[in-house]
Amino acid sequence: MSDGAWLAGLQGLAVFGQLAGIRLLTEILPPAVFGEFSLWLGIVALAAAGLANSTMQALLRYYPEYALQGNGGLVKTVAREQLVKLITWTLPVFLTGATAALVFGWATMTILGLLAALVAVEIARMQNTSLLNAVENHRAYGIWAVAEAWGRPLLAWFLVKLMGVSVTLVLAGFLLASLCVWAVMRRSVPRDRTGHATITEHPALVDRFWKYSLPLLPLGLLGWVSGMADRYMIGALLSPADVGLYVAIYGLASRPMLMFGGILETTIRPAYQNALVKREHQRADNYLRKWVLLVVLGSLTAIALAWIGHAWLAHILLGELYRSVSYLLPWIVGGYALLILAHVANRVCYANEATRSILLVESTGSLLAIVVGFICIEWAGLIGAAVAISLYYGVQLIMSFRMARHWLPAIRPSTIERL
Repeated sequence: MSDGAWLAGLQGLAVFGQLAGIRLLTEILPPAVFGEFSLWLGIVALAAAGLANSTMQALLRYYPEYALQGNGGLVKTVAREQLVKLITWTLPVFLTGATAALVFGWATMTILGLLAALVAVEIARMQNTSLLNAVENHRAYGIWAVAEAWGRPLLAWFLVKLMGVSVTLVLAGFLLASLCVWAVMRRSVPRDRTGHATITEHPALVDRFWKYSLPLLPLGLLGWVSGMADRYMIGALLSPADVGLYVAIYGLASRPMLMFGGILETTIRPAYQNALVKREHQRADNYLRKWVLLVVLGSLTAIALAWIGHAWLAHILLGELYRSVSYLLPWIVGGYALLILAHVANRVCYANEATRSILLVESTGSLLAIVVGFICIEWAGLIGAAVAISLYYGVQLIMSFRMARHWLPAIRPSTIERL
């Protein structure tokens, strides 16, 4: 509870910073520019998650276990080498994409350089925050989130105010803020002395890493498709301005929900994981019951608030040009409520090394996001895009709990009363 209170307070400040950032940027950027910036930021998220997500999940899974034996540095070294191999293997794909962007005039060298730097600093942040999460250093984890949530939009706003409206300046502001936060906060990450050469003495860990992470390699792409493909379809079927409107209200809905789910996960998941490592299954089941119950109660509250107060929230948190689409808010909040509940079942599969099940769930969700999203956007425009979120995340929720059913405790009324 103490860890959760600290994390909730800090993550609440981070949410407030992200919402304030949306307000600042929507005040000074027209929807078309904000939409273009959002699309480039989506490319950064795709590259970083595609390269690092599977390795970071393995790091989070095995670091606590090996740290108990004094071999935490070994896990970090294995993760670093695996990440380097993945970057080397995929580098030709990224170079081909960059060349095509230059040839067809989609991007400039400056934009591509900023995107590459943002990907690098995002991967570094993912690695460090995964370690902080693994050792349950919730204060440093939360402070990092707060600093980045406030620093990125504030610095971007300052550069735009100083030098004029430009996608390049917004990207540069995000990059500079992330670099500064990383330079300071990386000192809080645990340091281990295990050397590079010890990997050859522990081939079993390397094998476990690859066996665990290989089914997860597509998850960065699949998660990106589920969460961001709709804005690219809106750009293709509607207009860049519609992308800007949609992304603004989408961020207003999704970021608090993801932060809420993140608070619960960061607080409960390490304790749940450690209970499983120590074979304390009753305690692990108790953590899981609390996790599900808190997600359900919090999500219902959020949906009710969004349904009743969407116009008021948009008036406070969005620029004037973006408030006309506030009616999308409850639909998006409802979809993300289903997603964060599905994440609980996914984390159970992670903990029990059932990564193939996660791959099946995410693949299905991504396919539905494209098919259902395209049909709904073509049929009803922006409201269709918002309604589609609940449809494909709802299917993903059902599949997630079905895949995790072997490790889920029964949640009966008597159990809930004891909680």
